[in-house]
Amino acid sequence: TDDVLTCPFDDGKVFCFRKGRPLPEETTNCKLGSVLYSDMQCYDAHPGGDVTPVGVVFDTNKRLAIAPSKDSARWSPEYRNINIDGLDGCTETNYNFCEIDGKSNTQKIVAQLSSDNLYSAASDCYNLTTSDMPKGSWFLPSASELKTLWNNKDAINTTLQTLGGETIGTSGIYWSSNENTTFEALYLSLMDGNVYSRDKGNSLSIRCAVAY
Repeated sequence: TDDVLTCPFDDGKVFCFRKGRPLPEETTNCKLGSVLYSDMQCYDAHPGGDVTPVGVVFDTNKRLAIAPSKDSARWSPEYRNINIDGLDGCTETNYNFCEIDGKSNTQKIVAQLSSDNLYSAASDCYNLTTSDMPKGSWFLPSASELKTLWNNKDAINTTLQTLGGETIGTSGIYWSSNENTTFEALYLSLMDGNVYSRDKGNSLSIRCAVAY
C-alpha cells in the first residue's frame, strides 16, 4: 500500500490542516474593499509592527489594489506622439479583451521611454516606491482594470474614506495604459464609467495599482 501521512489531533502541526482550513499562502483574507498592507496581506484591523496601508483591493480575481491617492501626468511626454513597441492599438469597444494586463503594458511603455529619459503616466506609477516597495511594483492600470475599479467604486470609496484617501468621484478621467493609436490613448470617464480615447499629450489623472 502507498505510504500515507497521518496527522495527529493537533492540526496546528506542519502539513496538518482541518478540512476547509486555508493553506498559509492563501490566508491573505483580501476581499473587495479590504485594506492592503505593505506586507501584501489584508487585515480587518492594523496588525501592528512596521506594516503600513498601501492600497485598497478592487479586483479579487486578478488580486489588485488601487493607490489611496491620484496624480496627473501626460500619457506621452512633452506632447510627443510615440508608438510603443509591443502594444497593440486597443479601441473603445475591444478594451476588455485587448492588452488587459496593466503591469505588462506599463513595463513595455517604460522600457521604451526610459532609454530616452522620457517620463509619462506609466513611468510615474512604475517609479512609485511607497512603503519601501521596490520600483516596478506599481503600474498604470489597463482600461479593463479601470472599468473594474469603477464598477466597484462604492465599496472602495468607503475604505478610502476611512484611510483619508481620495475617493473615486463622479467626474474626471483616468489614463489607462492602453494605446489606441500613435496619437491617442484610452482613458476611463468617471462620469459614466465608459472608455474613450484622447490625445496622449493631455495631462489627465492617473491612479496607480499594485498586484498582491
